[in-house]
Amino acid sequence: MASSRNPLLQFKAGRCFREGTTDTVQPDPTKGLVYMEEEDGLMHFYWKNRATNTVDDDLILFPGDAELKTVPQCTTGRVLMLQFKSSSQKLFFWLQEANTDRDQIILQQANALISQGQEDEAGHYDEDVAME
Repeated sequence: MASSRNPLLQFKAGRCFREGTTDTVQPDPTKGLVYMEEEDGLMHFYWKNRATNTVDDDLILFPGDAELKTVPQCTTGRVLMLQFKSSSQKLFFWLQEANTDRDQIILQQANALISQGQEDEAGHYDEDVAME
């Protein structure tokens, strides 16, 4: 099990779940933490319950196979969708950071980490996101 010993990125976020087969998602009130770590050359995307300190989601993201983006239908702009390109899987999160100033930075950094090791053919990631 992962221990957020040296996350490359972390931010407070809860999960949202789809209402049945509709396109509507409802936020789960559980306090959570999303963090990303590289382990054995693979990028892991974790969601941890901050109350119980248990990791409920551990996803391996292959370069360029996913994208984290805001959900345009959300009026606050604070619901994010992790969308996979190789499948129809979509996971939804709501930002729980008190300050909204970092929202766009979180998106840029997460997508830069996801695309690491892959040429960015679309050129839509911010160049000033630090990467090594």
